[in-house]
Amino acid sequence: MKLFRSVIYFVLLFYMYVISQVNFQPHTIVGGEYRALGATSVYSADLDNDGDLDVLSASSGDDKIAWYENTGNGVFTVRIITDSADGARSVFAIDLNRDGFIDVLSASSRDNKVVWYENNGHGNFISHIISNDADGAESIYAIDIDEDGDIDVLSASYFDDKIAWYENNGKGNFTTHIITTTANGVRSVFAVDLDKDGDNDVLSASYIDNKISWYENDGQQNFTERVISTSADGARSIYASDIDGDNDVDIITALYKWDKITLYENRGGGEFKEQVISDHANGAYAVFVEDIDNDGDMDVLAALYIDDKIVWYENKGNNNFVTHVVAQEIDGASSVYAIDLDEDGDIDILTSSTGNNEISWFENDGYENFTKHVLTIKADGANSVYATDIDGDGDIDITSTSFRDDKVAWYENIGQGNFIHHVISTEVDGASSVYVVDIDSDGDMDLVSASFSGDKVSWYENDGQEGFTEWIISTEVDGARSVFAADLDSDGDQDVLCGVFFDNKIEWYENDGKGNFTPHIIATDAFGVYAVYSTDLDGDGDMDVLSALSDANKITWYENDGNGNFTSRVISSNPKNVRSIYTVDVDGDGDMDVLSASLVDDKIYWYENDGNQNFTAHIISTSANGARSVYAADIDGDGDPDVLSASTYDDKIAWYENDGQGNFSTYVITSDADGASSVFATDIDGDGDVDVISASFDDDKIAWYENLRIVGFQFSEMGFIPSGVILYSNYPNPFNPITHIKYQIMHRSKVWLAIYNPLGQKIRTLVRRLQTPGTYTVMWDGRDENGQIVPSGIYLYQLQVQSFGQEPFIGVKKMILLK
Repeated sequence: MKLFRSVIYFVLLFYMYVISQVNFQPHTIVGGEYRALGATSVYSADLDNDGDLDVLSASSGDDKIAWYENTGNGVFTVRIITDSADGARSVFAIDLNRDGFIDVLSASSRDNKVVWYENNGHGNFISHIISNDADGAESIYAIDIDEDGDIDVLSASYFDDKIAWYENNGKGNFTTHIITTTANGVRSVFAVDLDKDGDNDVLSASYIDNKISWYENDGQQNFTERVISTSADGARSIYASDIDGDNDVDIITALYKWDKITLYENRGGGEFKEQVISDHANGAYAVFVEDIDNDGDMDVLAALYIDDKIVWYENKGNNNFVTHVVAQEIDGASSVYAIDLDEDGDIDILTSSTGNNEISWFENDGYENFTKHVLTIKADGANSVYATDIDGDGDIDITSTSFRDDKVAWYENIGQGNFIHHVISTEVDGASSVYVVDIDSDGDMDLVSASFSGDKVSWYENDGQEGFTEWIISTEVDGARSVFAADLDSDGDQDVLCGVFFDNKIEWYENDGKGNFTPHIIATDAFGVYAVYSTDLDGDGDMDVLSALSDANKITWYENDGNGNFTSRVISSNPKNVRSIYTVDVDGDGDMDVLSASLVDDKIYWYENDGNQNFTAHIISTSANGARSVYAADIDGDGDPDVLSASTYDDKIAWYENDGQGNFSTYVITSDADGASSVFATDIDGDGDVDVISASFDDDKIAWYENLRIVGFQFSEMGFIPSGVILYSNYPNPFNPITHIKYQIMHRSKVWLAIYNPLGQKIRTLVRRLQTPGTYTVMWDGRDENGQIVPSGIYLYQLQVQSFGQEPFIGVKKMILLK
């Protein structure tokens, strides 16, 4: 009983801790950890056992093996299997342990490892090392070598010139066997029954000795090397299939040094006839074979590293081939794979590109016309972010600009924390700022952008069907840095405001109500204007203008006389290299105060408005290293505005809790926003609290941080029990390693069910969806989001339920994992 009381006391303390804290769960939308830096390999299989094909990638620049969950309708969600495959070079997928789930294999060159990742059936993986002695592991393949009914593994390793096979005992344990150590600079390995004797032989392409070989399996797993060619200069990739339709297996290779795609026709008796398919394959890097045009014969695909192309060679019969370019500008094309990814009856193509850091698929329309879809989307040099409902479906979408790829994009919120990427324009040279507003008063949201390098301000008309048309507002803006929109002339439509960096100019563009604009100058002495903003600062009913002047170290406001004439007034000359401004009533006295972020002095300020537009500076923080962006929202739901910042040198997104009197406590949301450049806040997931959005320049990332603040509690002797909801005790409890959690809801509701550790850190999300009334039971297998087994101890499961027209509620219960 004493132990029981202690546990209950601990749990109640935990509840109090959770209630008093605001924790955030990060979610990357694009870029960041979802990039594939130095992408090297691509593959496809159904990893989550849901009946559709997912995509796998290996990338050597970030040591990552990732999979892209196919959620239907062409939408893929990135999942990281590992980011510790040092120098990841190759990826493969097959069921290694015969449990009915597809496992993953990788070869990584810098740590010399061959690893398999055990799939638990839900797309979560546990890593197992097969070998850490494959020096410069380059290529991986899996097939039943010893004819015992389970899948064995093959590897090729470049630096030790080794081809090895790893005998599977049927349970995912492996014994190493060496086939050869004389394949000088071996780059690729493949296996097939080449001599039609009933067992699988092994093939290799070796780069340094220019050799194509096959290793004859005698049925007892003794291998004899048979050399096909010693003049395959820069042999880089090998594949085998029946190309000529004569019922034996031919060989296809990519020869990097000779820029050739070569066919070795199997003539029987171990003899092969060489035929060049193409000698214009500049940087031939990888080959694959599939019937692309569905005409009954096998075509050849190639990735051309130097040409930056994906090419398919149409087999016309009699070993005649016609060249077709699938895609160009695939910078450093490194891998190619073909499968019917969208299950529409034709063959699509998957690629990886080392230079673009991209994994892409090319959708076949059935007539061998291909449309590119990028899975590893990034916002290259992300520097501005804004959020509102773009498509009018009732949820919050996100927009961004990215400087290096000249892009304005929006990310359609489709629920469950998933977003679809839409490009609005890639011709915004040095895209620097975005704002969302209804410019043409037609009831949908348009966008306004600033092009810093292209000296352009544009607006993009939303046609209401998710299509956008660009209209140029001005090209007389040397270094357009910041845009904003407000009704500056009080005529009922939205005008556009721009800060022009090199011209030291602030302009506003008068909207005639139909999206036609007339320019007006507010200031020509705005030295280094970095940000502009508009609000009714003096409370006289019209919109005033504010600016952040980075070169002048000033924050200035321009009083609007109501007729579109502006008088300049200085708020502060304190901040050093001020980059961002925002207004909000910080102290709750009924007037608008001003916030700023300044890059050089690392400060976040607020300037107290006395009601007569006299401002007193207060420091919120002096440790926002390279403060770049500032915003305000009620993060903790206590009725006063808190402050958020993005700081570029320490990669932080932080929030500052307002005590209601203008005093602040600092909390870090993340220190992993590399080159943090912009911050915004709104309710992304529709759960009633304010989430945070960021853009970060150096890792090309747009991310959102889910606010886990617990709202709407009721307390009873059974714990926190939501009205109209029953949360049952888990069973069994204690448990090892599986338990079941049962709950009942009375209304159609948004439901979240998650596991937490005693520190309040989320371990695993089990449910996150809209559910109809009923009783539900969910299994937890004692693993975290990454598929790793959690240690023994006390855990809590939290049920949040939000029904239309009702306050959100939560239930929390304790469970014990024993091992």
